[in-house]
Amino acid sequence: GSRLVTYQNAPDGQMVTRLLIEETLDIAREIYLSLTVDRESERIVLVASVSGGMEIEEIARTDPEKILREVCDPVWGLQDFQCRNIAFGLNLQGPQIAAFSKMAKGLFQLFMKNDLSLIEINPLVVTGGGELVALDCKISVEDNALYRQKELAALRDPAQDDAKEVAAREADLNYIALSGNIGCMVNGAGLAMTSMDV
Repeated sequence: GSRLVTYQNAPDGQMVTRLLIEETLDIAREIYLSLTVDRESERIVLVASVSGGMEIEEIARTDPEKILREVCDPVWGLQDFQCRNIAFGLNLQGPQIAAFSKMAKGLFQLFMKNDLSLIEINPLVVTGGGELVALDCKISVEDNALYRQKELAALRDPAQDDAKEVAAREADLNYIALSGNIGCMVNGAGLAMTSMDV
């Protein structure tokens, strides 16, 4: 019943309609881990940071050297050596390196199989006993692939989306809600950019 306000949804936040309650863990440290599509390189990138549990955007802005990246080859995918590079950069030790590699490669397979544009685990924790546990994960499915991902599309909770965007989607329209009270109706990105430039 309360509103959760984060960096991504400020200032209004989103209404909390469900809670997931998990067991308490002995957390030694937190790590950030994600796979995303990097538009610049046109590749999938494994991104990690020793500063998990925090806003990754802020870390990228203030301490970019804390962000580790491995670009995945479009043919060969995520390779073992890349997983080890990230594991070493995260100061993982012994069996944690193999566990991390297995997790990262599994995430890459999940990413590809489900047409995702983002998998983000924040935080991935190292417990007091040295285990790696994903405490929170979110995924984003590429909208243009939802017709292939019917099971994932069925999980969408419209209560978490902007009401105007939900109504537009139900009418099979493309609509993105922005702040303010000015609208732009166009028939293509080129015309949209020209209109915005005026």
